[in-house]
Amino acid sequence: MPTFKAGNNARRSHGFTLLELLVVLVLIALAVTLAVASVDRIAGRMNERRWADQTLQALMKLRNKSMMERQPITVPLAGLLTLPPEFRLDKVSESADTLYFYPDGTMDEAQFDLVMPREGRRRYRLKRFTGQIDWVVVP
Repeated sequence: MPTFKAGNNARRSHGFTLLELLVVLVLIALAVTLAVASVDRIAGRMNERRWADQTLQALMKLRNKSMMERQPITVPLAGLLTLPPEFRLDKVSESADTLYFYPDGTMDEAQFDLVMPREGRRRYRLKRFTGQIDWVVVP
């Protein structure tokens, strides 16, 4: 016949206590919150890069259109793209009010910034004689 001892071994635990379950749930909630915040930041950066790329593509498209149609193209900076409200285009050089593209592939020199809410500014530079369009990140 088995004997039963009173004391520490008298009550065996089969499972987790309520406190242990609450601690695990709090840790899971914290991890999910951090993951969602990280994904939100990544999505915001991807959106900004998409608009930065679309700005560059719009400039290249206008240059190519001028060369293909053999006609100069004039575009006001404000009419280059329809940006979301949190983005804006700021002119850096006085000649950036209106952008001029010529059939020989050249353009009037201009500089303007795409101001983005998270990544700051990206400066676009249009080179007069080479027709080169490049950008740099402005701190």
